[in-house]
This record gives sequence, structure tokens and C-alpha cells, in this order.
Amino acid sequence: MHILPILCYLSLLSTCGVLLFAFIRAQRSIRELAQQLTFAREEQHQNKIQLTQRSELDTLKDEFISTVSHELRTPLTSIRGALGLLSSGVIGDVDAKAQNLLRIAVTNTDRLIRLINDILDLERMESGRAPLQIRRCSLLELANQAIESMTGMAEANTVHLELAPLSAAQAAAAEALFFDGDSDRILQVLTNLLSNAIKFSPPASTVRIFTEATADSILFKVADEGRGIPAEQLDSIFDRFQQVEPSDARQKGGTGLGLAICRSIVQQHCGSIWAQRNLTIGTTLYVMLPRTIRATDMITPKAEPTRAPGTAILVCDDDEGIRTIVNHHLTRQGYTVLEAASGEQALVLAAENHIEAILLDLYMPGLSGWETLQRLRNTPATAHIPVVILSVLSSTLRPQLTGDAQGWVQKPFNESLLFAELGRVLHAGDGPAHVLLVEDDEDLASVIISSFQDAAVYLEHASSRQQAIRHCINRRPDLLILDLTLPDGDGFSLVEWLRSQPNLDTLPLVVYSGREISEADMAKLRLGPTEFLTKAKVQPQEVETLVLSMVQHLRKNKLSELAPTQ
Repeated sequence: MHILPILCYLSLLSTCGVLLFAFIRAQRSIRELAQQLTFAREEQHQNKIQLTQRSELDTLKDEFISTVSHELRTPLTSIRGALGLLSSGVIGDVDAKAQNLLRIAVTNTDRLIRLINDILDLERMESGRAPLQIRRCSLLELANQAIESMTGMAEANTVHLELAPLSAAQAAAAEALFFDGDSDRILQVLTNLLSNAIKFSPPASTVRIFTEATADSILFKVADEGRGIPAEQLDSIFDRFQQVEPSDARQKGGTGLGLAICRSIVQQHCGSIWAQRNLTIGTTLYVMLPRTIRATDMITPKAEPTRAPGTAILVCDDDEGIRTIVNHHLTRQGYTVLEAASGEQALVLAAENHIEAILLDLYMPGLSGWETLQRLRNTPATAHIPVVILSVLSSTLRPQLTGDAQGWVQKPFNESLLFAELGRVLHAGDGPAHVLLVEDDEDLASVIISSFQDAAVYLEHASSRQQAIRHCINRRPDLLILDLTLPDGDGFSLVEWLRSQPNLDTLPLVVYSGREISEADMAKLRLGPTEFLTKAKVQPQEVETLVLSMVQHLRKNKLSELAPTQ
């Protein structure tokens, strides 16, 4: 009778024990779950912190790159521009020792500029801040453009550039070499590969570009006849700051970033790039890009630069080599060129043709350049033709020829200075053009102003947005050179104000900025005819060339609009 309550009690205790044990286990599980949740929350919090820190680091990196872009490019442009002016003899002749020091300074400044530009280009591409502008491209056309742009460097190194002929099948269907890509970036790849090949090729050798196509890809190859790349370095050459030999950077002038930039561009196009040693001598670089075939593919004829019909530049020099080089440079700029090997021949050609300008050597056998110049001025049919002297003599002699020759380029000449001088003497219109320079850096502004000192323009300088507005209100400029970073605003707000002014909303504009400008920002900055230049990549003397060319073109268009119709 007493056993049943005891059993019930024991059963109750057992049940309570089980329940207690279950409760303890549940409590432990809850604690473990709580710990896991706490750990997960902490991990999530740490991840958020890491993401925030990474975002902040990316922002700091972008800000750093932007700061480097402007703060380094602007003073470097000032230094390089000033050195260029000194080297060109703007303050007169310098002795051989000083000239050598100038050469060293120019060479190393250019090297530093290339390094900074390459670093910034690579960072922009790898950070996604340089999106591709995809359009239909012709590989043949890009290959020809690359060869054309690198011909000067190849000639200086006595290296021959050659575009290998297509196979019979591809020659009959050249549209197979069309693909979708960013033409500017692919051209950058081709010119980088050609530049490398030229640097490491021996004199009198040939660098060849080969082009091929399959159903789903296009392939181009750049083959040189140089020393070759060791097998163990065929992959590493595409890494940053890699050179085949440690001394290459100093001897060849490279930055070690060219092939890294090529790889980044090719990978953006979902393509591949690699190198192989040739069986005999040299190396071949391969680039393969995806492609699709379209029924509308066709090669569009390259538009030739338009110039006044029937006009030509006459080059008079007894040295055939000089005539060939000048002819080559001028033809690439769209000029029609006539050549004269003597003063007598120049007089005949000038009288029988519509000559836009004459480039004249002074020291020639027979009729000298001095005598030729006087006869041109004394003949009514040729007295109006602008003459630019090409001479080994210094341009400091120019004042002695005032009224006879309009320009002077000293041999050996720089093609940029040749074009600037030619553009200056071809300047059309009544009175000098009025150009407004908006630049907050006083040193760079001084260099730009100095580069225009002999040009047929009246250049004013504004160092702030407000000063620029006052200049524009007082007198409408013919053209504006604009920096985007100003102490009291920026170039965007100035352009916005110009657009609101009825007489300024079509003002020709040259944007000369220390940072790269995106397509979206370009759209915000366009007024009338607008050009975009990057400091350090484009020197002040080249700005002068562009400005003079734009002024001449705009004034010729204006004169043609005012001319009575037949």
C-alpha cells in the first residue's frame, strides 16, 4: 500500500529530472544560439565596418588620384613648357653646355610625365572609372592609324614599320576584321606595342603588324626582330613596373607600365594578351578580342582633312632629306605640298600655283634663300604669300627680316613648333584674335602666355571665375582656354554661366585640365567648337598650335559665310 506513493514520487522525480535535464540542455542550446547570434551580429558588424573602411579607402584612393592628377600635372606642365621654350631659343642662343643641361632636364621631365600619366591611366581603368566607349571598329583602320602615329619614332630609330598583307581570302572580305570595342583604347594598345617593339629593335630592322580573324575572334600580332624576351619572363612582363633588364627603364625611357595598361584594356574587352619568343630572333605580342559578324559591316573610307581647294604649301630646300621629312609631317596634317630644290624652281612654282605659304631655306646653291625672298616680295603675284624661314640660324635674327618673312623655324626643328609657326602665319581675319586664358596657376599661365608671344593673338589672363566673367562682359573673346579648377568655383559653373548669355553660348572653347574628363562631363562643358586637352599629356606649345588652327578655321568659315554667292 505504501509502495505506490513511493513509486509515484520516484516517477515524478525522474520526470522532473528529465525535464530539468531537458531544460538545462535547452538553456545551454539557447545560450549557444545566443552566442552564435551575437557572434554573427558581431561578424556582420565587423563586415559592415570593413565594407565602410574599404569604401572610405576607395574614396581616399580616388581623391588621392584626383589630387595627384591636378597637383602634379599642373606644375609639371609649367616645367616642361618652360624648358621647351628655353630649348627653342625664345631667349636667344645658349651655349653647348647649357643646351645639354636643358636636354637632360627635358628628357627626365618627359619621363616623369609619362610615368604619372601611365599610373593614372592604369588606376582609372582598374577602378572602373574609365568605362569603354563601345562602337564598331575596323582593325585594319586602327592598325594603319597606329603605324601612322608611330612612324616618327620608328624613323628616329631607323626601324621600318610594316602592316603585313592579308591572306587572299581575308583581302576579299576585309569586313571580317570588324569588331565591337573602344577604338581609342585599342589604338592605345597598338601604339604601346609598337612603341615597345621599336625601342627594343636594332637599327635597320622591321616591326610588323599581322591581322587575322575567325568566326568569333580577331587577332593581331606585333612582331619585332629584337633581342627577345627570356622564357621565364614572358608572363611577368605584363605586371606593373616590369622590365626585361633593370637598366631598360633608364636606357629605353619606359615606365614599365605600358604592357600592364595593354593587359587592362584587353581584359576590359574580355580578350587576352600574351607574348611568345620567335623561332629565330625577336618576340611577338598577341592580342585576341571577341567579335561578332554583322551584315552591315563595311570599311568606311577615311575622311581626309578639308582644306581650301587648289592651295598648297611650298617647301624650298636643297636638302632632299629635309624636304621629305617636312612633306611627310605636312601631308599627315592634311596639307597639299609642293617641293622645290632651288630658289629658281620655287619662284616658278609660286607664280604658277595657288600657294598658301612657303617654307624657305636660306642657304642654297645658286639663288640663295635671301635672294629668293626678295624676289618673291618684289613680284606682285607672289608678294602676298606668307614665308616661314627654315634655317640653322637662330630665330634671334628674325627682327632683321621684319616685313619680309612672317615666321622662323630653326633646324633641327620640332614638328609641333613648325605647325605652330605655320598656323601663326596662316592666321586669317582682321586684327589679332582675342583669346581669354582662365587658369588659376600663375606659373603655368606665364608659360602659356610666353608660348603665344609671337602668335597673331591678343591673349588675356583671368585667374578666377569672377575675373573670367568680367572679361567676357567687357569684351567677347574669340576663344576661351579653360582650366576646370578655379579658386571661386569651377569650369563647369563658368560654362553654365556662358550658356545663359546669348552672345557667349556658342563660344569656341579649349578645356585644358589636369584631370581626365568623362564623356558625361564633356557633354556638360561643350559650348561652340570644343576641344579637350589634358595637362602634362599636351604641352603649352601644342595648345598654341591647336588654338591658332581653331582661330584660322573659324575665321575662314566666317569669311566664306560672308562671301557673296555666285
